[in-house]
Amino acid sequence: MMKLTTIFLAICLLPNAFCLDYDGWLNIKLEHSLNCNYEKYCSRGSITLKSIRAGTAVIDQISFNKDHIEELKQLAELDEFYTLRTLVSTAESKDVEIVTFIKAKSFLENGLSDIIRAWVLPNGEVIALSLQAGNTSQTKPIEYKSTDNKLNSSFYIRHVDQAPLPDTASYIQKMEREREAREKGELKDNRSFLAKYWMYIVPIAIFVMISGAANPEPAGQAR
Repeated sequence: MMKLTTIFLAICLLPNAFCLDYDGWLNIKLEHSLNCNYEKYCSRGSITLKSIRAGTAVIDQISFNKDHIEELKQLAELDEFYTLRTLVSTAESKDVEIVTFIKAKSFLENGLSDIIRAWVLPNGEVIALSLQAGNTSQTKPIEYKSTDNKLNSSFYIRHVDQAPLPDTASYIQKMEREREAREKGELKDNRSFLAKYWMYIVPIAIFVMISGAANPEPAGQAR
């Protein structure tokens, strides 16, 4: 029986409460590679939001049985990772796969407590997702023989501002207009004489300096 857990979702700080251009539902299928028989991944649960902007998420997950714990313990002894595959869906896109992982030993030591974070662009697109072990001070020891080890997961959204893109088209148009104006003689060059011809003046100056150093004037003869 899956347990429904409701968590408040942090989208942005209060001053930026409406920083998302997009609002709609978000669904994240959670799959892992523990106790999956012959399949590489099998279901661990899901995270569902009816509205990203409203910020309320529902986490629906399985409980680990003793087989899950034994496999996780074997990974921990080998210092391997516990892998989580997520399939992210929105109203605009379908099943974008993102894989993340943590150390199996850390996951065990934290009492199956983890933190899942999703990074979302203003248009609602999820560009990254991370998995992190929870706080050990708030967890209890794992009962390896138990058939009901519940997962304790928290989910947060982090808002990502897109960097402004360079206006390449406008720059090219500006350069093209300046080229056409020069060809027609409409563009006046208001630069100083040195700014216009420095590439010719500098080599001459260097040549004169070198010539003077190589042929110094002879010292006057003593009488």
